[in-house]
Amino acid sequence: MHPRLSLLLALACVGCRLEAHPAQAAQNPAGSSAALDPSAAVRAVCDTVATLWRATGRAQVRVADTTMQVASDSVTQRGCAVVATAPDGLGSTPWETLYWTTSRSRGWAELTDYTADGPDGGSQSLARQGIRCQIDFTQDGGDDSDSTHVPSPAVGGTTFCWAISS
Repeated sequence: MHPRLSLLLALACVGCRLEAHPAQAAQNPAGSSAALDPSAAVRAVCDTVATLWRATGRAQVRVADTTMQVASDSVTQRGCAVVATAPDGLGSTPWETLYWTTSRSRGWAELTDYTADGPDGGSQSLARQGIRCQIDFTQDGGDDSDSTHVPSPAVGGTTFCWAISS
């Protein structure tokens, strides 16, 4: 799938609002914010992810409370999402600064059954202390069949986090 198309699909799923944690969401027929209000701990993870993307100085970042179907669960989850796009790439910003789950992971465990990697992006699911996150990255991996193709520098990421039901 073309990276910009997958990013647009992610944006459509999230129904993003800049910096907003809506008090009431259109998806909630009862009119109560509780149906989409993630816990403070879940929101703190999303805020951390958003801060890392913003620190690149090259990304547009949106944070929203929403619901999403995720790879690691059979039911739709409610939580928060961070959608970041860097249309001109990240320049000299090292990718590892965005991988908040690597060496600085502070207890995150990768759920390897839900990990995928490819030339145009990847996906991973992680868990820690009652929270689960699905992280999807997109990029233009090029076209091996066309030596004249110049890959777009654009990159993007969607991180969706939710509380694990007991």
